[in-house]
Amino acid sequence: MLLKTIKNTDRDTSRAFMSNVYIKSSQLSIGEVIEKLKQAVIDNQFGILHVFDIKQTLADKGQELAEECHIFEVCNPKIAKNILEKDMNLSIMLPCRISVYIQDNVTKVGLSLPSKQISQLSNANGLLLLVEPVEKRLIKIVNQSIA
Repeated sequence: MLLKTIKNTDRDTSRAFMSNVYIKSSQLSIGEVIEKLKQAVIDNQFGILHVFDIKQTLADKGQELAEECHIFEVCNPKIAKNILEKDMNLSIMLPCRISVYIQDNVTKVGLSLPSKQISQLSNANGLLLLVEPVEKRLIKIVNQSIA
């Protein structure tokens, strides 16, 4: 069973949401976490497909966001292919996303747990066997990026 970590003192968040995400805080700056995340992605046989700078994107649209938020789309092509061959409907959850953001002056890194998403979207045989190692690697990426 995979563990989730979420520290939530001021927010009214449902238990269902909390059990579907993995969020860790870091004492590092957001820039330091981003650099460590980039290396951790490579070290864990994933690639970065795209990075969204949400604060900048919103600013370009005339909306000011006070805190920084970066979303990394990451993928392991071989695993993605195997998942899609089992159930093409799962394309809606790909690629995996890891968020790096500031909340309450704390740098945080989080992701939605793939095992929870897949269990809600498909009952194809063998998917959890494919997804659990991916989830463990994604959690490892988060943990490596915050230390």
